[in-house]
Amino acid sequence: MKRKLWDAGFYLGFAALGALLVAVQAPIGWTVPGEPLPTAPAVATVQEVRPLWLNALVGALGGLLVAAGVRGVTQAALRAVRAGEGIALLNASLMGLIGALFGLLGYAILELLFGTGRPNLWLQLAQAGLLFFLTYLGFRVGYGRENLLWAFVTGTGSGADSGAGEGEDDGEGKEGRTPKVIDTSVIIDGRIRDLVKTGFLEGPIYIPEFVLEELHGIADSSDSLRRRKGRRGLDILAEIRESSDPKVEIVDQDFPDVHDVDHKLIRLAKALHAKILTTDFNLNKVAKVSGVEVLNINELANALKPRFIPGEELEVEVIDRGQEIGQGVGYLDDGTMVVVENGRRYIGKKVRAVVSSSLQTDAGKMLFVRAKGEVDGQYQQSGNGS
Repeated sequence: MKRKLWDAGFYLGFAALGALLVAVQAPIGWTVPGEPLPTAPAVATVQEVRPLWLNALVGALGGLLVAAGVRGVTQAALRAVRAGEGIALLNASLMGLIGALFGLLGYAILELLFGTGRPNLWLQLAQAGLLFFLTYLGFRVGYGRENLLWAFVTGTGSGADSGAGEGEDDGEGKEGRTPKVIDTSVIIDGRIRDLVKTGFLEGPIYIPEFVLEELHGIADSSDSLRRRKGRRGLDILAEIRESSDPKVEIVDQDFPDVHDVDHKLIRLAKALHAKILTTDFNLNKVAKVSGVEVLNINELANALKPRFIPGEELEVEVIDRGQEIGQGVGYLDDGTMVVVENGRRYIGKKVRAVVSSSLQTDAGKMLFVRAKGEVDGQYQQSGNGS
């Protein structure tokens, strides 16, 4: 309620101020024929009419438009500050001020070159356009290059050059490395720890603050399984943060207008020119559609699994029954599912088997095998039959 009253007072204040200023100046009016002069009846006179109510109404409408503009700019600035872009916004404002000063200089030069002492609409439009253009140009340049003002003052080169000298720039990290943004699924999965330790994953690696909040929520869950996963993820996160190469940083940039964590990750990856590191199948698809590169650890694991060809032997422990009659199921060390034909009687035992075929699915690869003894028996029977 207080917020609505404040908003109403804000708009009414601007409307009242606009009405007062325009009513005092009274720029809106027209002329009407006046009464003839008593001394010269043949001379036509005119009378200037400037209605107070009309000027006040126009001023009030103008004040409301100005209030809406001020409110929109203020809200955009506050969103930028909450999203961690306060420094960029300050830098842009200062560069915009410098652009406005150059615009005023251009305004004066145009006045000296083309001014005639009389009002000239085209000259005024050109002066206003130049002032607006240089102010906007300064703001946009300052917003996109955070260190530009400091470089302009010290003469140390552009913001992007100084950033590259420190080890990272707008699009790439140290030595051309592309930054990575990780999501909650990767932290809970745990394999990122091994990738970091072995040096296969180059940085810098960014961990968003909203991902940490989601991870803490999982660690505090009432469900015991989710709670264990969340706490395991926090332990893994603490380990990888101790790594010096690649560099792991917490990013506090947020997007308050976006509520879904996946879409926040995509927005952040675009802002940082980074790739998303995930094991989430849905995030993988959405990010690719949005034009963001994705590194999926599951796809990497599938690509690194050994390739088995029909006739090749392997050893597997049958741990459960399969869906079809007589089938047994086991798993290789890399998680590949192995379906053993007529393998139900081997449940709880390790068996040498021969690969008969394989099937690639979205969940991974499946191998279909037969126990080596059965295959050898078939060969013997076929040999005897011949």
